[in-house]
Amino acid sequence: MTAYRFQVKFAPDPTSLWRDIVVGADRRIAEFQSAINPAVGLDQTHLWFMGNDEEYWDSELKYQCPQEYEQSSGGPALRTERLENAGEVTLGEMARQLSLEKYDRICYLYDYGDEWRFYAILKQVLDDELRDTEPTIVNTEGESIDQYGSSRERCF
Repeated sequence: MTAYRFQVKFAPDPTSLWRDIVVGADRRIAEFQSAINPAVGLDQTHLWFMGNDEEYWDSELKYQCPQEYEQSSGGPALRTERLENAGEVTLGEMARQLSLEKYDRICYLYDYGDEWRFYAILKQVLDDELRDTEPTIVNTEGESIDQYGSSRERCF
């Protein structure tokens, strides 16, 4: 029995837009991502990855969206990076691979053109929650993004 509580923050303005999400350790990273996007106002039509570096693209370990992973040539773009399929790796496996502890963070980059950048802080390990707990939004702050709106105000 283990679940995780992550606080997912919009990197350009982390105090104004964030979502707390509880997700079981046996859930796939892609399921976690599928809960994030609608919660922050994004669709599911672009490539994405989660990684372990604050510089996003410099992550040594990237969990790619299943579509990209399955269409890739099989090797990493850089010799120093390792790629994993986010459709196969669970949150528990990711936590072990990255040695995640309370308050550690992972990065999430959605849409390689617009580069919507988020990061998720591990706020709590919930030992009393079921391992297969579906991703659930438990707390929110701020208005969702207007992904294709004309007022695309983003602070980069």
